[in-house]
Amino acid sequence: MKKIINLCPTGTQTTKENSLAPIYFNEIIDDVLSCYEVGITLVHLHARDIKGNNTYKREVYQKIIDGIKENAPDLVVGVSLSGRFYSDKVLRAEVLSLQPDLASLTMSSLNFPKSASINDPDTILWLIDEMNKYGVNPEIECFDSGMLNFVNYLLRKNVLAAPLYINVILGNLFNAGTDISTVASIINNLPKGAKVCFGGIGQAQMKANVFGLLEADGVRIGLEDNLYYEGKEKTTNTLLLSRISRIMKNFGYSCMSSSEFRSLGYGNRKTTNFRVK
Repeated sequence: MKKIINLCPTGTQTTKENSLAPIYFNEIIDDVLSCYEVGITLVHLHARDIKGNNTYKREVYQKIIDGIKENAPDLVVGVSLSGRFYSDKVLRAEVLSLQPDLASLTMSSLNFPKSASINDPDTILWLIDEMNKYGVNPEIECFDSGMLNFVNYLLRKNVLAAPLYINVILGNLFNAGTDISTVASIINNLPKGAKVCFGGIGQAQMKANVFGLLEADGVRIGLEDNLYYEGKEKTTNTLLLSRISRIMKNFGYSCMSSSEFRSLGYGNRKTTNFRVK
């Protein structure tokens, strides 16, 4: 059986001090390509400027995507439209003009220990319209069942349409944990036919990934969500990926290729062979 592996190599909180995550565009390119050799289905990108600060800028994303596509032209690419640092929806959506395959769509505002990500309903609807304009598929992010309620509502209203791809992210202090009753409630609320990956924040990553293998379509993994291998031992994306690949093999699973994932309808809807223009 084929399972999706969604690599999230670096996030908004990774630094040179707190992690071994890639920060600058050349580091992200090299890291993604190393993981591609191990086996991934898609990549979820965040970008940084030359000072290492989070950025929404199209030109920075273009450097990263060009570098990846030069060596892995088939890899499905998703980009972040995070509301954690920039509330202006126009700025957040600037990268969509590059026509990536997917772009993140968090289905509600949510708190983190030291900040918040703002995603009000009007912004979510506007971002969906912008994605449709450029043929981009939503990479839906849900941290609890309430967010899935909104997904199902938008499906009923024909604002969202199949095929859907959803990341269920567990372990945030303010949202769903990894206890069985919570996970069962989430699984029961998933839209039929959607492809779903489970990811976890910090120490919740491994448990969430196992749920993703056994009860869903795959995993979201990487240093965006978890900086450690065991305890407080800093790790790399290739080490995290190699471990989950071994677990998959023990279960009799293999990694779904990007081409297979794209054939299910998750490539950019307006480009058959994505190239930055």
